[in-house]
Amino acid sequence: MKAYTRKVEKHVPIHPEYVAAVLDELADEDAVFTVDTGMCNVWAARYITPNGRRRVIGSFSHGSMANALPMAIGAQFTDRGRQVVSMSGDGGFTMLMGDFLTLVQYDLPVKVVLFNNSSLSMVELEMLVAGLPSHGTALKNPDFAAVARACGAHGVRVEKPKELAGALKSAFKHKGPALVDVVTDPNALSIPPKISAEMVTGFALSASKMVLDGGVGRMLQMARSNLRNVPRP
Repeated sequence: MKAYTRKVEKHVPIHPEYVAAVLDELADEDAVFTVDTGMCNVWAARYITPNGRRRVIGSFSHGSMANALPMAIGAQFTDRGRQVVSMSGDGGFTMLMGDFLTLVQYDLPVKVVLFNNSSLSMVELEMLVAGLPSHGTALKNPDFAAVARACGAHGVRVEKPKELAGALKSAFKHKGPALVDVVTDPNALSIPPKISAEMVTGFALSASKMVLDGGVGRMLQMARSNLRNVPRP
């Protein structure tokens, strides 16, 4: 897991794993994390350190999208003095973006850390391992930090790794609702602990279809983004 969280100062777009690792380091010891269904589940499971005091809440059994922000609202209403962090995917956040106004309306100090890769990445990965080229998973996102500021909240956009820690610290210090819009790598793959032959076959098939359809560049970008996951002696 450390392959994606070290020596990343110049990696743009930012590794989502690095975002989760820095968030784990800077968040309160008793923080409540709410995680969107999809890749945010994976990053939280791999990088948020349990200590007996933190809580991680998600839609783990049902798998409903856009759950992180509504759950964060409920958690913050329960205890206004406790740090609540919504680990939101861009797909989930945009589905219920109006709920961000609830934070402003009731001055709930929820901190939204938005993993913005302009993609429904978990759906795309499921399509790839099933042998299907991705289709309909790309998103045309606005500047979410600007949207947050327009709503009357604290908003900051992060595009470089060296800006991340400062942006999170400023959001955590802010007394009201805050959103940190982190532009993350759309080619980052969640490599499962065990890879089956069916997964390899499906991915190879979808990759071949993408290359034959003119997507050589996309596959090269994906390879560059994930080669660091290959174990080295």
